[in-house]
Amino acid sequence: MDSTSPSGTFTTRHDFALGKLTTLHAEVAKAAEGVELQGLSIFTVGSYGRLEASDQSDIDLFFIYERASPKETRRTNELKLFGRLIDVVESMSFPALSNDAQYLESHVIEDVLQSLGSPSDDARNFFTMRMLLLLESRSVYGDESYARVIKEIVDSYYRDYPSHEQSFRPWFLLNDIMRFWKTLLLNYEHKRNRPQDNLDDPKPRVKNFKLKFSRATTCFATICAIGSSPTPVRAEDIQRMVSITPRERLSLVAANAPHTAELVADILNDYSWFLEQTALPTEQLEAMFSNSENKRAAFKRGDDYGKKLYELLKLIDTDSGGQLIRALVI
Repeated sequence: MDSTSPSGTFTTRHDFALGKLTTLHAEVAKAAEGVELQGLSIFTVGSYGRLEASDQSDIDLFFIYERASPKETRRTNELKLFGRLIDVVESMSFPALSNDAQYLESHVIEDVLQSLGSPSDDARNFFTMRMLLLLESRSVYGDESYARVIKEIVDSYYRDYPSHEQSFRPWFLLNDIMRFWKTLLLNYEHKRNRPQDNLDDPKPRVKNFKLKFSRATTCFATICAIGSSPTPVRAEDIQRMVSITPRERLSLVAANAPHTAELVADILNDYSWFLEQTALPTEQLEAMFSNSENKRAAFKRGDDYGKKLYELLKLIDTDSGGQLIRALVI
């Protein structure tokens, strides 16, 4: 199939990412041999988590335990594993881990759940990790622990389900996803407005471009998929939903609400174009955003893409009798 078509582009990126992750999964298993870290799962997020990576994509790794292990041995064993993982990343020709491997740290699911909605949820980076785990992650080690952690997190949003089994919709989860989207926007503005930054640097423009497409899709494809699902929306429905890619969630919207199919196809076509641009070598992509005319054209497509996502949200909101947008706003 022609890789310039939407399905061709998705297939090419999907197959590349899946092949790379299959190798990474095997290499991480080797790296973990002889290291006692029971209940640990390791997952990746970003373009690999969405199964749309290219050879330009870096790899982000997160670490979470489904239960606490003895602290007096855990950190020593983690450091052994972290060092081996750095070697694996280098041997597989991934770009260096973000911020000099700053994010090689682990969490325990009990701590994450106890902090849900509290001030420490943000301060300890639990919120971001939880959202990325649900919205765009793939296991690279400890698959069974990974699945149990996801179930525990999804179940935490279903505390009120027993009292509303016939009409339940996960408004708490939907608002957390919306909060994550707003956090991404605020984080971008914070980085963009630092006075020491070079205003001619194309890197922030590339980040903005990706924010308008991939991050927006991650959040709103999930919101739309949940919003278009028939009532009640059960915990197992969410677990299945988070196991598929954001693009597949858009296709799920079209299946749930056939009158959205044409718009969904248009959105996926635009997203295919975005993937073609981000497959370019980093220097070429940054050069594109150094040109004012190219930058304006790319951002115009990004703005139009956002409008289409909003149109999709409005169609689903109409089907819900106005409940969806109201729950996200007020």
